[in-house]
Amino acid sequence: MTLRSERSRSRRAARALCLAAAVLLAGAAACGKKGPPLAPLNRAPEAPKAVEARRLGDTVYLRLTVPDKPAAGAGEVSIAYLEVYAATLAPGAVSPPNRDFLRPAFVIAKIPVRPPPVEDDVPEENTDKRPKPGDTIGFLEQLTPALREPQEVSKPVPAAAKPESAAPTPPPGTAPAPPAAAPATAAAPVLTRVYAVRGVAKNGAPGPASTRVTVPLLEPPAPARPGAATFDSSSVTITWQPPASSSDEAPGVTYNVYAAPAPGSQAIPDSTSAPAPLNPAPLTDTRFSQAGAAAGQERCFVVRSVATVGTAAIESEPSEPMCVTPRDIYPPAAPKGLAAVSGAGVINLIWDANTEPDLGGYIVLRGEAPGDTLQPLTSEPTRETRFADRTVVTGVTYVYAIVAVDRQTPPNQSALSAKVQETAR
Repeated sequence: MTLRSERSRSRRAARALCLAAAVLLAGAAACGKKGPPLAPLNRAPEAPKAVEARRLGDTVYLRLTVPDKPAAGAGEVSIAYLEVYAATLAPGAVSPPNRDFLRPAFVIAKIPVRPPPVEDDVPEENTDKRPKPGDTIGFLEQLTPALREPQEVSKPVPAAAKPESAAPTPPPGTAPAPPAAAPATAAAPVLTRVYAVRGVAKNGAPGPASTRVTVPLLEPPAPARPGAATFDSSSVTITWQPPASSSDEAPGVTYNVYAAPAPGSQAIPDSTSAPAPLNPAPLTDTRFSQAGAAAGQERCFVVRSVATVGTAAIESEPSEPMCVTPRDIYPPAAPKGLAAVSGAGVINLIWDANTEPDLGGYIVLRGEAPGDTLQPLTSEPTRETRFADRTVVTGVTYVYAIVAVDRQTPPNQSALSAKVQETAR
């Protein structure tokens, strides 16, 4: 190695050491000093999930899940409130793009959201009734005549402004332009109200909008006409008549059955949530049975007619309530296994126990052979499944039978058990 190259390598090493020292000194000088402010993290919420809409009469019920995650990245979601948007579209109108729909003019409600709990906070009795992230909530809107008037959401494009020729061919070597985005939903054939929901962060940044849901604004069908309400030992049954009239807009109906509070009941239903029908799918029959017939507990039902428009359903106002109070008119089964054994001055009886949960006991009956007439030997029902008759007369042949009774007032009495015959000793 020459002296010149050795000196050059020494100079390069020295310059590297100086640069490293300068970086270290700059870093040390920066310690404790406030740097320029960083842009705030945007934790705007993701789109609300599971958005559904149901129309019962002139009420639209929305149901959705409050977002609990940010739209982008990880970490804690920031959500101050939910914005509910709605607009009424004329028949044949194409659903508008978000830039036209998600505007203040179409906000029909703002639902405040409770912030998530701060870690390590001592839990206290929470009186905050606002929903929190992850909750499933309901919201309703009454369809007034004003809301049935079509609204202009997107201004029509003048004919002169519409392109008359195909899009220009892109220069060689460039990718073709993507196709124009399709509308959120296809044109509705009938007057329709469209809904969407989105969350807004604490700093005012909106998250993405939910999937849109639509509700036809045709006249609802007429309610079903009440019929009879009956019961048996294990179920209650209602029957009804079809509506007195049908709608030309939505001909043909099926039915949903709902539990209804009994007259005078203090139960207060959730006014923001649509009631759930008792039947899993709309009924084509005009009869419905439900298991369970507790004696003395009144059961009431209402029926709503259901008209289907495309994939949406419109339900009528409820029918008049149909109520029934089951009564226990069903006796226990006749006792089985009755046997008699004679002893000195006594005839002992034994039989199998009944299994009814409301069993009140047994009554022992006796008569002299041939046993055409039997009289009770016990003044009160006995819970035992054995009985010793010590009032017998030696040499007399007796006929015995057992009946079971329940705890109703007056009690329901079973049929006679099989008769047995025994001679006293």
